[in-house]
Amino acid sequence: MRGGSDPALDLSLLHKSAAGDEKSFAHLVERHERRLRAIARQFLNDAEADEVVQEAFISLWSSAGRFDGQRGSVGTWLYRVVANRCIDRQRNRWRWLTTPLGMMDWASPEPLADRVVSGQQEIASLGRDLASLPERQRLALLLTTVGERSVGEVAEIIGSSKPATEQLIVRARRTLRSRMRERNDGP
Repeated sequence: MRGGSDPALDLSLLHKSAAGDEKSFAHLVERHERRLRAIARQFLNDAEADEVVQEAFISLWSSAGRFDGQRGSVGTWLYRVVANRCIDRQRNRWRWLTTPLGMMDWASPEPLADRVVSGQQEIASLGRDLASLPERQRLALLLTTVGERSVGEVAEIIGSSKPATEQLIVRARRTLRSRMRERNDGP
């Protein structure tokens, strides 16, 4: 199983890693890397997102022998580290950076070209809408959708209660739906 949430497997892999089994650590990285990068890339450019994820795995490797599975899962810990590092990097900036969802500036003789361009515009608009959400709403929404974390896990990652986290997700989705409706129906 690639990715997904299996805390017992993650903990087992981490214990083997602490004993020097590099293949187990590689398996652990493989299980989480794609989703962690997807989350980080919503906050940072590709290079910075890669750095943040790499730093999280280095930190996990160096503390593998001291990891306390009673305090939380390995996956939750990784998401928390990545989320906190992304937020820290953003707070040190003058403006927010997001992964550009650039549109191709070309014309095509194909009859569906207008639909392709329209779809690219909608994706770019959604990316801007997502980037403009308040930080905690955006993080909660991305962790549940892209990161495939449960509301309970997201609450633990962002240091909030489960009901408050649910409200962050509801508000984020409501805001995105409203902005899409405004674009489609006009002001």
